[in-house]
Amino acid sequence: MVAVVTGLAKLSWPQRTALSLGVLLVAWGLVDFARAEPRLGVLHVVTGAVIGAAAVRTRVARLVGSLMGVVFLVVFAFGVGEPGGAMDAGFVGNAVHLLIGFASVAVAESCAWCEQRARRIADSR
Repeated sequence: MVAVVTGLAKLSWPQRTALSLGVLLVAWGLVDFARAEPRLGVLHVVTGAVIGAAAVRTRVARLVGSLMGVVFLVVFAFGVGEPGGAMDAGFVGNAVHLLIGFASVAVAESCAWCEQRARRIADSR
């Protein structure tokens, strides 16, 4: 049983984390556009909007967290593997891509735990 949440206070902590991660990614994307890095700007704005929008439901946040974890870990791999390439964001940017990839996977795993806990509580009633 997963319901759509109507208020920020009713979000579980993984959902609030996903929302925060989405907002940070959108802000980072806007900074990328200001620095004339449109490829990374598009990546960050689009993925930030997707992650932020997915925070409404734990099941959706789990799926999107898994997908975005893969996306950012692949971007990290390309950034490190091709210095000066299209996905190279520099040392700090590549490190942040790695952290966002792991954070996205952590959000997905945490949402799965929250869903399991909600099922156990519903089954015990």
